[in-house]
Amino acid sequence: ACLFKQSSSQCNHRSAKMLTRSVQRFAGLRRSELCRAEVVQGLPVKKQAFGYGPVAPAGAPGFGEEQLAPPETVQSTVKYISKNMTNLPKYKEIIEGIGYPGQRHSAGGLCTIGRIYYGPGRYDYGRPKRPQSWFANFFYPFWEFGHLMFVADRWVAWRMLRHILGVFICYIPFNLQMNWNKQMIEDYKKGGHEW
Repeated sequence: ACLFKQSSSQCNHRSAKMLTRSVQRFAGLRRSELCRAEVVQGLPVKKQAFGYGPVAPAGAPGFGEEQLAPPETVQSTVKYISKNMTNLPKYKEIIEGIGYPGQRHSAGGLCTIGRIYYGPGRYDYGRPKRPQSWFANFFYPFWEFGHLMFVADRWVAWRMLRHILGVFICYIPFNLQMNWNKQMIEDYKKGGHEW
């Protein structure tokens, strides 16, 4: 509604002009990913939640028959441990875990953690296969946490380590200053001064 006393045709004309101006202003904006895809012709383009490169490269963590469910036999446990514990973190996982300016994230419901490796053969592709025994089902949440943090999405563990180290590095100077101030106050009080 127009605030000033004008005829309805003037008011509608003014609103239409304002709307046209807004549409023109926002028409110039483009999604950065579309622009980036046009600009980087011939360079690797992101194909999944984030990160560059193939979706399921050979030797990627979290893929394979022994990775689809928690191990329930000694043989499957040996295969699971031997394949996962000897698979060193890839350069891509370390870089995505440390982070960089302009890093993409997925639009998650509870969190914004994407996957840098995903596809058929990964345990959570489609419906995850549940263990058959009661014992394995009882410990399934612990297995899944360890599997995600240290096998399938190891870059998340790097991200957590980054936060822990960052908090620790930022906390040390404040803690030192606090202890120095406490000592200074104690020395000041010992000199017979009131605080």
